[in-house]
Amino acid sequence: MRRLLFRLLLVWSCLAIDKAIIASEETTAKSFTGLNTKWLYIANSTAITDTIPGETANVEEVDTIVYYNVNPASFKFSYDTINTKLIQSVPNITIAQMVKGAASGVYVQEVTGEPGSVHQNIYIRGVSRPLLNQKDLYLSQPAIYINGMPLIQDNPYVYNIQTYNVSPIGPATDLLSILEQDNIEKIDVVKDFKDLGVLGPRASNGAIYITTKNAKPGEKLLSINSYFGYALTPAINTTNAYSDKNFRLPFYYKYGSSANLSSLPAYLSDSSNADYYGASNWSDLYYKNAPVYNINASLTGGSGRSNFRAFFGATQNASTANATDLRRYVGSFYISMVPAKWLTVSSMVSGSLLKRNRNRSFTDRFAEMRYLPSIANPIPPNKNVYQRFTDIYEGDLIDDNLTSSVQGYFSLSANIGKAVNTARMSFDYNEGKRDVFYPKALFSGNNYVSNYFGFNQRFVLEDKIEYTHRFGNASLMNLNGGFNYQADISRYSYIQGYNGPDDVKRIAEVDGTTTSSGYLVHNGYLVSGYLDKIQQRLISFWGNARYKMDNGLEIGALLRSDGSSSMQPNHRWFVSPVFDVKYDIVKDNVGFLSLMDLHASWGRVGDLVSDQSISAGPQYVPQLSWGGFPLASFNGYGTYTRPYNNAWIGYDIPWSYAEQFSIGTQLSFLNKRISLKIDVYNKDNKDLTLTVPTTAESGYTYELKSGMHVNNKGLDFTIDAHIVPINDNGFGWNASLNGTYNQNKLKALPDGSSSIILNGHKLETGFAVDAFWLLQNEGIYNNSSEIPTGFTYKGQAFNAGDPIWKDIDGDNVINDNDKVLKGNALPKFFGGLINQVTYKKFDLNFHLQYALGHYIMNQEAANYMDFITRDNSESLDAIKEVTYWEDRINTGSYPMYNPWSSVNGYQVNQDLFLEKANYLSLRSATIGYKMIGKNQLGFGKAKGFRDLYLYITGTNLLKFSPYTNRDPELANYYGYDNGLSLPLTKSVIVGIKLNL
Repeated sequence: MRRLLFRLLLVWSCLAIDKAIIASEETTAKSFTGLNTKWLYIANSTAITDTIPGETANVEEVDTIVYYNVNPASFKFSYDTINTKLIQSVPNITIAQMVKGAASGVYVQEVTGEPGSVHQNIYIRGVSRPLLNQKDLYLSQPAIYINGMPLIQDNPYVYNIQTYNVSPIGPATDLLSILEQDNIEKIDVVKDFKDLGVLGPRASNGAIYITTKNAKPGEKLLSINSYFGYALTPAINTTNAYSDKNFRLPFYYKYGSSANLSSLPAYLSDSSNADYYGASNWSDLYYKNAPVYNINASLTGGSGRSNFRAFFGATQNASTANATDLRRYVGSFYISMVPAKWLTVSSMVSGSLLKRNRNRSFTDRFAEMRYLPSIANPIPPNKNVYQRFTDIYEGDLIDDNLTSSVQGYFSLSANIGKAVNTARMSFDYNEGKRDVFYPKALFSGNNYVSNYFGFNQRFVLEDKIEYTHRFGNASLMNLNGGFNYQADISRYSYIQGYNGPDDVKRIAEVDGTTTSSGYLVHNGYLVSGYLDKIQQRLISFWGNARYKMDNGLEIGALLRSDGSSSMQPNHRWFVSPVFDVKYDIVKDNVGFLSLMDLHASWGRVGDLVSDQSISAGPQYVPQLSWGGFPLASFNGYGTYTRPYNNAWIGYDIPWSYAEQFSIGTQLSFLNKRISLKIDVYNKDNKDLTLTVPTTAESGYTYELKSGMHVNNKGLDFTIDAHIVPINDNGFGWNASLNGTYNQNKLKALPDGSSSIILNGHKLETGFAVDAFWLLQNEGIYNNSSEIPTGFTYKGQAFNAGDPIWKDIDGDNVINDNDKVLKGNALPKFFGGLINQVTYKKFDLNFHLQYALGHYIMNQEAANYMDFITRDNSESLDAIKEVTYWEDRINTGSYPMYNPWSSVNGYQVNQDLFLEKANYLSLRSATIGYKMIGKNQLGFGKAKGFRDLYLYITGTNLLKFSPYTNRDPELANYYGYDNGLSLPLTKSVIVGIKLNL
């Protein structure tokens, strides 16, 4: 693959040197819709500058007329377009942050403020399946396109060898952090199946279609953009052992015995211990103001014959918590040429390097090591003690996380008569490396080393042809179609080593003498290694016909066939039809009602699986386990076994697929001063696979079966208003409000089952797939006389001080049959409000984002209240981070249950800890000043800048929510807030954007 990329770069470079002569014949072919995208008229045209939308640039005039295909990969979508001017003044680092609250139908979970972390999720028009594990989360994400190239993401197959699913092995860096905002021309959110049908199975969950700034005919422009600022430390209240002991003592006095009191944890027993009972000043080291900055530059040049654009940038994004940051370095180069009047050649190569300083949490570290040392005593809240801990991280400890990525394409677009043919070759390659060494001081006298290397590569070949014919009555017929071949490879190698001889030797030595009895035996470390590889192929053929009448009626039909190597031989291919219709009722663009249309579409698109295990059917895998720990070998020999701990995979498993019907309208009033777009949709994901419990006699825990059906229905809208058009005094006010209502429901389970229990979650037809499965809390038994005779919890008798849980089935026993599905983790209503106010050369922009109608399980509160269980448990939930000494939980709002009771009164899965998660957030606010210059520096006779923009931006400034813990956005993907996520960071930056 690397050799192939080298050859592509060589061809691309050679083409860049050659400049062909453009013939002077005018072409009459124009794009109608679909494949051919945007044809630009060079002569007497203007081009958008890099940074200040709305300003024009000087373009070289030529003697001939040329229709120039700038981006032959793009489509003409029925999309929602993100306001790029807004995001280019905000220090976003990922695509998820850029689209958050900026378009209808899109909901973003930003569950941590750790820069570049993989824990950010995007959903378009709801969730396609229950989110029971990381694989389900992966399969629910939309496709991300950059200049027509569908980006490949990290596959969740690494979780197959992990004991804990806290974070994936490897650098765990979000691959959607590779883009610089100032290099983006347009971000489109694609939701309608009329468009998704063209994109195919990759986009069954919707698509984010990003177009970068490209080479432009005749444009000469130098842009320099930069900002600098700080992430600001939050205001917190800290506690120490005195506070912790005062919280616990009332429980000991009310319910505990003298033996219980004498077994008070050691760190609470000695009040003279200054480390625990002294100053709680650890936060000065944990939370620190952190610099954030960016500098980038681009150069665009050439003429109508041949032109280029180069872009380079460096960014640091940081959190105030736990010394985390992400540094990014990017470079992109674009070349476009017109060697002949009928031929357009375009190409791109873009690369990025990401370096991430990860968090120092115990939970992440122990999860990666798969080892829990003594966790009875938490780290003290004393600054001096915590300083010694951080000194280890900054000294002997190694945790290097490096991700590199490169994308590119080479495209030929030929205009032959009324037909346009575009052939394109594109690739996406990324690799991640992580080197870890934990010294003995952090590992109970042992040490630990691990190394990870993994890569993902995608190669795409595609050809598209479009033919347009205009009839005499001004009606148009457009026919287009093509094929697409996609080849994916994902691979990793991972090795762990325990208990090395010292903290100097950080590698495992091996005897390489073939005649030795210890040949290839590791010396000094106990070593285990893992590797895996996934290959997938997808080939697609599709055709699309559209007819537009002069009376405003437009109809279209698409048919595609997709073949996937990940499916079983008898279900290798899937056929997808799509139909749509649109009628322009009003299209005069003047008067009170200046535009009105009605549009509707119905389509079916196949849904890709995440790996090729289904295609293999019943299989053996090189994986054993011992005590829940995966093993790849036994005594140095590779082993194969049936996947008894995973799932039996049988035969006749079909494609899963998505169907969507939508109907809507677009309206414009008062000469387009007010525009409204509304769409109502009903989306069904059918024949989804699910690992369901199977018979114990088979030896398997689960069996993979198809037949699950999830429905999402709702409405999304966007209102754009020019409230005050810019007048003579320069005042103007524009606003855009978007919103989405979405409700999901489980319609069917495999084998016609009505309910199933998996991973502590219950799925039941007729209920939401993101509902919580909870006991209903009705108070406390203050004395034994209040307890019904013979009343038990799973065989354990209730006593005074235990919770009152509702007995649903009335059998005098509280168990799982008394749990109910209640609430939902994803919001039912969400969106954003963008306001832009201008006065002469000043502007004020602010962005509000909201989410309503969802709930959170306050797991951190449950863990804190359940201190007896936590103190005596050996699990990740029992770990106390240094943030344990942060005052977050309103303990007075919970009943005082007996913490020693066998019924476990503070278990998390009860509605006692279910809270509303509604919120309204001021995501960003920007004040800017724009100056317009006279000419281009170095390109014209009069020297000077073209335009200059100065601004100040604040992010995450305010949030309003009834949630009693820190932030309702910090819950994980299935709605539990365990308190481990880093807070979303407030920041203030000062920036400059200069065009020359």
